Amino acid sequence: MKNVLLEEFSPICQIQAFVEEDDHCVYFYLWNNPGEEYASIRAGWVRNYAKAPDTIDVAAMEDGQAPMLPRDCCAHPDGAPRLDPDQLSIVWFEEGDAAALLYQGEVLSVIPGWAGTAPDGSSYPAYAKDCIGEASICCPLGTPETNELFARIESAQKFWASWDDDPWPAMQEQFLGAITASLGPVKKYYAIDGGHWPPKAMVTIEKENVTYVVTLGVSILPQPKVEMYTDTPKLLRRFELAFACETEWLAKNEQQMLAYISGQTSLPWSYLTFLAQGHTIPCREISEVDEQFTSMLLAKPDEAPAISFPMVGGDPVNLLWMIPLTEDELHFAQTHSSVNLVQKTAKGLEYWIFNGVSKFSASR
Repeated sequence: MKNVLLEEFSPICQIQAFVEEDDHCVYFYLWNNPGEEYASIRAGWVRNYAKAPDTIDVAAMEDGQAPMLPRDCCAHPDGAPRLDPDQLSIVWFEEGDAAALLYQGEVLSVIPGWAGTAPDGSSYPAYAKDCIGEASICCPLGTPETNELFARIESAQKFWASWDDDPWPAMQEQFLGAITASLGPVKKYYAIDGGHWPPKAMVTIEKENVTYVVTLGVSILPQPKVEMYTDTPKLLRRFELAFACETEWLAKNEQQMLAYISGQTSLPWSYLTFLAQGHTIPCREISEVDEQFTSMLLAKPDEAPAISFPMVGGDPVNLLWMIPLTEDELHFAQTHSSVNLVQKTAKGLEYWIFNGVSKFSASR
């Protein structure tokens, strides 16, 4: 009989964590998009209750049973004591897509964001304190001196504890100060968090005949999966969005565009991905206004206004400008790279300011 000892939802992602035991062993699970057709589960062995087998029981796995860790990889080959559910707790990583299982304050198991199947098809297991040898179902957790995950857990604990004193008002003031120093006074301020944590906002600034839309608060959280694609994740983890367009155009299409921009601030944590310079994202809202534009390019134009956002969690904040693309421009960017697309812009053209006209027509 299986028994759920603990379950808890991620504070930001659609992920449910739960700890399950049977008479033989205990497992820690992260269930991505629970109940959905595209749901997936990442599993981490925690400990054996019964005597460890010599090898993993593949037949039992195929029958839907959680396998015990083999004897040569197990710190307690004859079985470890049962866990007291009241002594278990979960620490979510700041990205919201990974978690650690603690017992009486000590780390038992960690399922990092990269656990599971990677884009190249390779598989990475979770980590467990009671594992002393690498196996397909878990890896040794090691010590704080040998595994940086301990530092990540400690950092996450401090981060969540910091919200007991609500740092948002001070952060909000810093972000608004940076925005107004660069672009001028705010015309409108919108709270875009729907009353839910984390706090997020969006402001508009009018300057001559151009309106700027800038988000603030999105960078409170680091994005998931970044470390799977770069050796310098600190440089890409945090972002805010910006959009510049002729004031007259936005006045006609304000509701659709502001709703769209607001929605994209949750995209990384909804889809367990990340946004960075050169990425493109669909934009049905703008195509409803002008059918030739179907997507957005995220760019960091050297000519665009620079906003000196404060560092967040020791990381720089990337300001990603949203630039509408036609289907032809999107195809060119996907085929030849967004860098080459931008290089085809007419010299001196402010391609980051939208006026309803294609800026990269030379790519056709």
